[in-house]
Amino acid sequence: MNRATRLDRPEQWPVGVDGFNQPRRAAFWIYLFLVAIGVVATVSGFFDDYRLVPTAVFVGIVVWVLYGLVFLAFFRSLDLFEQHPPLGFVMAFAWGAFAATYLAISANRSLLSIISKLGETGFADEWGAALVGPTIEETLKLCGVLLLVLIARSQFRTIVSVVVVGALVGLGFQLLEDLSYSVKAAVQFPTNDQIAPVIQIFFVRGILSGLWSHALYTSIAAFGIGYFITRTYRPFAARLAVAVASFALAWFVHFFWNSPWLTDLFGDNPLGALAQIVIRGIPILIIGSAIWWLAGRDESTHLRVLADHYVSDALISDDERKGLTSLRYRRQLRKRHRKAHGRKQARTYRALQRRQLRLVMLFGQYGHGKQTEEAETAVRAQRAKLPVSTAA
Repeated sequence: MNRATRLDRPEQWPVGVDGFNQPRRAAFWIYLFLVAIGVVATVSGFFDDYRLVPTAVFVGIVVWVLYGLVFLAFFRSLDLFEQHPPLGFVMAFAWGAFAATYLAISANRSLLSIISKLGETGFADEWGAALVGPTIEETLKLCGVLLLVLIARSQFRTIVSVVVVGALVGLGFQLLEDLSYSVKAAVQFPTNDQIAPVIQIFFVRGILSGLWSHALYTSIAAFGIGYFITRTYRPFAARLAVAVASFALAWFVHFFWNSPWLTDLFGDNPLGALAQIVIRGIPILIIGSAIWWLAGRDESTHLRVLADHYVSDALISDDERKGLTSLRYRRQLRKRHRKAHGRKQARTYRALQRRQLRLVMLFGQYGHGKQTEEAETAVRAQRAKLPVSTAA
């Protein structure tokens, strides 16, 4: 042990990790079956739309794929893709994009029909989206997170490891829903212009409201699942309460966004609509950011404990250990390096930081072994590329 910090609780000890390809587990086949049905239904639906508005379908796919890549680049800048192998993130995205969206179509319609029959005249028109969307969609998206946890339980060692999967599930749902809205807008557009409606939907749903949409909602709900499965030393009732409260919070922010509240306050005009979007969205963004901050604080503590327990100072210096607990400080180290040695060396140092993070996470998964020996060699090789003054 390199430092005084210890891995006190059994759930912190390395146990190895499950992969996401688990054909011997029922959850894997349930996941695969529902995603496959969703893929067939989605492709079939867009093929029918392509016959009507081919340009809109093509442009919509390009626009929303590029939009999704921006989100993925942001996640990568936060080093979130070190949490799981690529297959895990692909499976999370696929659940949101195909299974959850497919199942939500009929479920939303059925629940809206029930509300129409039970409520007063006009109630479903005014409040249906606010009640149906959160109830059905948040439940289905969270089911995907739960299935992935059941498929590869030991992959999820920290709260962040669950929250980032929730974000990818939500992003998949968000992009397919936005693409669907774009195509429908083109079908219903009063002229033959197939590009303008796609751009309009992109501006409203992507630029103006994309930050506080499904990716954020599902990450909020996933926080509770992460807390439940990683805090096994806490009372069951407390863990369950956090899980339920997280889902309720995700449900509420989705409800708040869909609700007719504030509609009459700003009037039916473009400026009023913009004000509504901002006033609704900012509180949701603040809540979501707070959830991510809490998850990040838990992750930082976990990484520092692992680094202090397993990794020598020759591989990760004191400053770099501090960077493990603070994304801001990690950026400061890169900025300092760029100022002293230039942009090319700063990129080399960034690669070193990623290799160090991967090394620490491998120690958390496997302890000392072949995997970590190879990662240690990779860190040494990357550090050797740095100027002599920073190579130790």
